[in-house]
Amino acid sequence: MSKQDFIILVADSNHPNIEAIKSTLTRHNDIKYKFDIVHTGKDLFEKAEGNKFDLLLLNRSFSDSNGIKILDEISRRKLDVPVIMIVEDGKEELGVKAMDKGAYDYLTEEEIKTVSISRAIRRTIQRKKLEDDIKESIKKLEKLAIRDGLTGLYNHNHFKEILKSEYKKSKRHIQPLSCIMIDLDHFKSVNDTYGHQFGDHVLVYSSEILKKLVRDTDFVARYGGEEFFIVLPNTNLEGSFILAERIRSAFESNIFRKGEISAVVTVSLGISSTLDNNVTGDNDLISNADKALYRAKWRGRNNVCTYEETEFNEAVGIKEEEKKIKDFYVRLESVNENIKETCIESAHNILLEMNSWWDNVKEHSVRVSNYAEKLTRELSLSDDEVNVVKRAALLHDIGLIGINAKILKKKEKLTDIEYNLIKRHANIGVKIIERTKLFHKELPIVLHHHERFDGNGYPHKLKGDNIPYGARIMAIVEAYDVMRTDTLYRKANSSREALAELKECAGKQFDPHMVDVFVKIVNQD
Repeated sequence: MSKQDFIILVADSNHPNIEAIKSTLTRHNDIKYKFDIVHTGKDLFEKAEGNKFDLLLLNRSFSDSNGIKILDEISRRKLDVPVIMIVEDGKEELGVKAMDKGAYDYLTEEEIKTVSISRAIRRTIQRKKLEDDIKESIKKLEKLAIRDGLTGLYNHNHFKEILKSEYKKSKRHIQPLSCIMIDLDHFKSVNDTYGHQFGDHVLVYSSEILKKLVRDTDFVARYGGEEFFIVLPNTNLEGSFILAERIRSAFESNIFRKGEISAVVTVSLGISSTLDNNVTGDNDLISNADKALYRAKWRGRNNVCTYEETEFNEAVGIKEEEKKIKDFYVRLESVNENIKETCIESAHNILLEMNSWWDNVKEHSVRVSNYAEKLTRELSLSDDEVNVVKRAALLHDIGLIGINAKILKKKEKLTDIEYNLIKRHANIGVKIIERTKLFHKELPIVLHHHERFDGNGYPHKLKGDNIPYGARIMAIVEAYDVMRTDTLYRKANSSREALAELKECAGKQFDPHMVDVFVKIVNQD
């Protein structure tokens, strides 16, 4: 242990005891001990409240108070101070009682004259450090539970709790409460053009812009994806509109830079307030802000809109126009879905013409797609999300076309170089697929379907929830089909064996919750 200042508060009215403690500890000079003496309980708690010492050596028979009662008071006041109790020789049972009350250790009056006191203090130092480390870890875990991992803002779940609490306060104190929902305009295009790393940079810097513009009493959260939400306590509609315009202007004049890449990203903002005539609960504030945001985007983006404006526009007939636009969009999406299916089928036909062995890859992809559909539906994803994962499954191995066929057909164990070449297929697949401009939602799944839940996968070593949701699904169903299929170098596993392997790798290679759901599906089938 390095030499350091260690301040001991001695609560003892027995002068020989105090001198014995000083004499014994001074002989062990690897720790620089300093002593403070108190003779009354009042003095003790005055010093304890100031947290000016590292250890309390407390005599059980303290002058104006009982040592056990002092321990109770330390506990009641929640004072973070380690205590070693000093008891009379032959009264060790009182020391045990003191430890039950929270003392770290006890020493007899004879032991304070020996090396025992030095050992007890060392144990106390080590235990206190361990407890402090645990408390710090708990604080970090608590922060992770309410913070978004990328931006450091409040996450979606904690934001909902904040909004509910602030809504109750606003009603109780009859104060206004306003909300702003913010969406980064054309953010998908940012990711597609500059890559997800630059996209993450934009999200992180956007959060910094928002934090600089709000008050200390406001709450900023990442609502999801490229959307943010601000809760403004005791703020009327006029005040929230002024802030929203400042935010819009700040983004419009800002240039996001990372390395050689630079881009301007504007925002659309929707405002809701407890003064909106339809608000009866906190969820109405979210719904109204969302409608206002939609209106701001509909007006051309880089725009601020309040829910009041939305109500007015609907009253003058714009609602019908929006319905026509929505119907057109739905029909156009249907056409787009058909185009995507045709494109995937054509891609597989072309690959089959180029390589006769592609038929096996296609069959594998179809099976994986079927498994993926079952798992995504059981996980209660929307129809659109189910279709995205199904298409990604049909496309996930397209990058194998860029890998030497001799390596793919090799019966012997692959060398490290050969294995690294195969690992390139995810990146190759993404480069092929992104040229079609049709599958931007599927690209992250194709790219990351070989990531591992523990962070040891490829290509980017993503971990846990940082792995795209669809990619975690793909990892499970793809691995299951591989295990259930005969290959050049091994026979297929039974369903029971394959499921056992998935469960064995849950939490390491695969998302454990998804594994549980998939096992249930297969067993039902």
